Amino acid sequence: MNVILDVKFNEFAREFGEVERGYLGTLDDMAEAARVMGWAGFGMVDDGTGEPLEDWQEFHYYNCDCSENLIRVNAQAAHAAFKAAGVETFEWRGWIVWDASRQAGHEIARNIGGGLADYPILDDEQLSKLEWDNACAMIDDRYTLPEGVEASDVVRKMSEVPHCSNCSSCDVEEAMALLEYSQCMDCSTWIKTGEYPSERVCYDCADREQESDCECIPNYVHSLRHMSLYPIASDLREIQRGCETCYPVRWPHGGAKLGI
Repeated sequence: MNVILDVKFNEFAREFGEVERGYLGTLDDMAEAARVMGWAGFGMVDDGTGEPLEDWQEFHYYNCDCSENLIRVNAQAAHAAFKAAGVETFEWRGWIVWDASRQAGHEIARNIGGGLADYPILDDEQLSKLEWDNACAMIDDRYTLPEGVEASDVVRKMSEVPHCSNCSSCDVEEAMALLEYSQCMDCSTWIKTGEYPSERVCYDCADREQESDCECIPNYVHSLRHMSLYPIASDLREIQRGCETCYPVRWPHGGAKLGI
């Protein structure tokens, strides 16, 4: 340990503070910070690359999820390890610092630094949970799911959990197809189409195809409702092509007979 007056440093903090880094902090700066916090020591944690381990604060959220989640998990795991040993920690200039007068903290700091040098994540389980929660939040933000379907249901059907709202693709359509849903061709509302989603439209969009008081479309839609099936866009066109009332209104120039 190095001592400046009454303040002790762990090895990593001492080595870091002895290098000229301008505003980033000298040993004198660290000693003053320790005194302000009422500590007899000042310690820093190696992040595995020779740099101090970053702290994480929810109100300081600058990075995209893939990097922010990693910072958050490692910071929270480090704070928890020191706390379990009764060693106080604090955020100083964006880094995690701890009271190096407590002997237990030195072993914890060495273990964290050594672990991160071999593997960049201190808690895989917590990182996976954050990625899952972020994926669900991303789906809820970007899509209006049908009643009874939760974002977690969609994520479970994905081949890979989207790990970042900025860097990851989110193939909701493919996952929803596995849940036997597709989007209405006209309004994009999710509808339960089963194994045959092609060209399906929702009941409201199908009802809007009705011409005047003609019942050809309402009758078709009504019969499908009873079977919990959704109309097919091409069927709607064929019904109206064969209807004496709808045909001249929808295709006044005979377009239907030409296949238009």
